Amino acid sequence: MLNKKTTPVVSFVAAGSNSGKTTLIEKVVKALKGRGLRVAVIKHASKGFDLDQPGKDSWRFRQAGADAVVLVGPGETAIIETTDREPSPEELEGRVNADIVIHEGFKKSARNKIEVFRAGISADRPLCLDDRTFSALVSDKQFDVPVPFFDLNDATGVAEFIVKKFVQKS
Repeated sequence: MLNKKTTPVVSFVAAGSNSGKTTLIEKVVKALKGRGLRVAVIKHASKGFDLDQPGKDSWRFRQAGADAVVLVGPGETAIIETTDREPSPEELEGRVNADIVIHEGFKKSARNKIEVFRAGISADRPLCLDDRTFSALVSDKQFDVPVPFFDLNDATGVAEFIVKKFVQKS
């Protein structure tokens, strides 16, 4: 594992929903895992989420007022905590054991941004045309952009780009 202070972070962002971010990240994670890397994904669920199943023990403990419930099983652990604010991505990165951290969303605090653009779903044009802080564009439509371009179906190419640009440098 890399030192927490040097663990690279890559953020997949899009102008809106249904651009294919999750599907692309899923494929990129598989490609990175195939290279022997430990990969963590931190997803911003802007509308919230519910991990507990009503009636299950963890749900019952939370309903009783527990501020944190830790589920431990063979090969996996989950922590459900009550928070007074949404933790920053940086706070969460320090809690994972990974060689690379991938963010999905977090547009406002995104680092090493890779834009996912889908014709007819995203905006009229990629964000990276007006924002030079993007590292790459992944799209189902070809664009002449000032950053590396990858086809939406080229998760292996995106993973190779991430390793060369971000992982090998840390």
